[in-house]
Amino acid sequence: MRTSEERIAAVHRRAAELDRQRSARDVKILQAAAAAASFAFVILLAGMFPRIAEHGTGPGSGAAETMNASVFSGSAAAGYVVIAVIAFLLGMFVTVFCFRLKKWKDEQNRKDD
Repeated sequence: MRTSEERIAAVHRRAAELDRQRSARDVKILQAAAAAASFAFVILLAGMFPRIAEHGTGPGSGAAETMNASVFSGSAAAGYVVIAVIAFLLGMFVTVFCFRLKKWKDEQNRKDD
């Protein structure tokens, strides 16, 4: 049979393990939400750029009448380059955010131990 101190220690170990599992689940949910939000933002920007470009073109504006999904009138590929750069930057920010979140989680685990 266990002594009272052994039982209390086992309860504390189990509580700490449950806290670690809960924390890991919260981090995964937060990472998934951040990734989904950045993906939605990229899709939103990709849909908005042609509309933004249309407002800049009109009779008498001097810009080309058709812009082919470009935010710049000189090149059809420039809009795609801008969207690719924005997607890269968002991916980079999400990656940095996840690494900092993991570092914060590791520090919390060290404090708990």
